Amino acid sequence: MRDFVMTSESVTEGHPDKLCDQISDAVVDAYLSAGLRAGVVAECAMATGVTFLSVRAGAEAPVDLAALCRRVMAEAGHADPGQPTVMLDLAHAPELAERALAADRARHMVSAFGYACADGPNAMPLPIATAHRIAEVLDLARREGRLDWLSPDAQAQVAVAYRDRRPVALQAIALSLGHHRPLETPTMADALRTQVLDPALADSPVPITADTRIVTIPAGGPAGPQAHSGLTGRKSADDAYGSFIRRGGPALSGKDPSRIDRIAAYAARQAARAVVTAGLARECEVQLSYVVGDEAPVTVEVDTYGSGTTADATISGRVHAVADFRVGAIAERMGLWDLPRRRGGRFYQDLARYGHLGRDALAPPWEDVTDLAQALA
Repeated sequence: MRDFVMTSESVTEGHPDKLCDQISDAVVDAYLSAGLRAGVVAECAMATGVTFLSVRAGAEAPVDLAALCRRVMAEAGHADPGQPTVMLDLAHAPELAERALAADRARHMVSAFGYACADGPNAMPLPIATAHRIAEVLDLARREGRLDWLSPDAQAQVAVAYRDRRPVALQAIALSLGHHRPLETPTMADALRTQVLDPALADSPVPITADTRIVTIPAGGPAGPQAHSGLTGRKSADDAYGSFIRRGGPALSGKDPSRIDRIAAYAARQAARAVVTAGLARECEVQLSYVVGDEAPVTVEVDTYGSGTTADATISGRVHAVADFRVGAIAERMGLWDLPRRRGGRFYQDLARYGHLGRDALAPPWEDVTDLAQALA
């Protein structure tokens, strides 16, 4: 596939699916900030006026989980007093803590994919990077009161045209928006262009042109949980690379670092970005496959889509030789257990909006590729 149009979407922090992701990861932050390696798994669902949170862990919750749900929703702009009704399903399973403390072998069959490219400074595919940037500026404009009619629930969709696997044109942008009061569509579109799209894309390598189709889709109300439901893990494409490469099925949010299906995605991203940073390829996909009971992946494969300076098999061999992908090593070398405590009580919650990858401003350890790139070069 050399010449094509690729689409990706991102949603704002008040979208119900992203609220569920943020709540689930806030639970992970709470446990890890308290120093608990509890094998925690948190899943959230929400609809009109009700949020359901299920937590399985090897230790009792260190915080009021109902209050945590309401706090996350309030931070995202859904601040109705006393809302929502929170239903909790909590299971204390000590064996989960035992497994987390001895997390040195895969407990799940996992194929994880990481990707990086030279499209932009954060080495992410341009469609998803652009969609995330627009979503982030939508939230900023709402928070700062520049678009005081905008609700916390919005979506940005982007279509980018490629020639020979390089982005050449921003073909279309569609914005779906919740709003607190009715506006004429032209007025809304003009405000979005000046307050969101122009600043969001000011530094884009593929700018808006006269040929870019821009579509504004008002929701007819504030949207949010009262309009459509939310579920942890439903925005897995948004969390990763959009539609650009293959991806594993499991959710990233709501799992502590004992879960290989989460941390392998971070390890694969780090390896792919290191390959690009080392100058071995313009773009790179890394596949890591784990089998239950094994301490290391059975497959470490690289695909550079013809952009490599040497054969893909050679690059794969280098990656396999210098990167430690053992189950017990990934979390330890990246410090994934200690990040929330070291960063003031929250880390994973902030990953649960605008994607887990390419988030250089948050300085996640999997985006630090200096040592690995030097070893590969």
